[in-house]
Amino acid sequence: MESLSLKFIEPYWFKFVDYYGEEFLLTYGTFIAHQVFYFGCFIPFFLADFIPFFRKYKIQQTKENDWKSTTYCAIKVILTQVLIQLPMMYIFDPAIKAIGLSARAPLPSIPYLLLTIVSSFIIEDFYFYWAHRALHHGIWYKYIHKVHHDFASPFGITAEYAHPLETIILGAGTVIGPFIFSRDLFTLWVWLGVRLYQTVECHSGYDFPWSFTNLIPFWGGAPFHDYHHEVFIGNYASTFTYLDKIFGTSGKSYYTRIEKKSINKSE
Repeated sequence: MESLSLKFIEPYWFKFVDYYGEEFLLTYGTFIAHQVFYFGCFIPFFLADFIPFFRKYKIQQTKENDWKSTTYCAIKVILTQVLIQLPMMYIFDPAIKAIGLSARAPLPSIPYLLLTIVSSFIIEDFYFYWAHRALHHGIWYKYIHKVHHDFASPFGITAEYAHPLETIILGAGTVIGPFIFSRDLFTLWVWLGVRLYQTVECHSGYDFPWSFTNLIPFWGGAPFHDYHHEVFIGNYASTFTYLDKIFGTSGKSYYTRIEKKSINKSE
């Protein structure tokens, strides 16, 4: 059906590709898109810190974000992105081209794009759960993952505040889904934008009742992951709650806290 097609976008997308060039967009364009999505998603949560009305939605009420912590985090994150992520994209560029990733591939239908996004979330969440859980053991935690836990009360851009090895290990799970289901750059960028919103939102430190993610079954969101940062254990999945429930790693007091919050809201 024409209404479920992205054909109407194709002429504009191909003009964009022709203007900047496929070679540039596959590597450097993807890095730029990452930066725009990542920091763009952070801006609303950053602004919320300065608006008193939103204070009641902050998960850890006794903790406040300050300029010193935010600036320190931003500098380290940008250094990691420029010195680790960008070189990784450049190094793996030949492999990406070898598997057929193209900026000029026909755009997918809307149903197939949604299938790719949902499947990528499920795959990434499964990979992240086990990799993240492993990073909480022994030397993996002491020398690598502990860096990410410098912030017990996270805020948006702490999502990519991590040891370089962790960036590589956990970042690998992000690209599995789109490379299984797709070979077009448009789909990869859509997935990248959605995935970055998810990770920034779950590190935001805010639980907004109007968030559309509250409607998604098994979605953990900010309360789920914020709890992990606060107590340093349990709630290992990146997106959904069911893996922690199945494997018995849900935070011991997390659901009790959620139930109490629901009761207080209803009173």
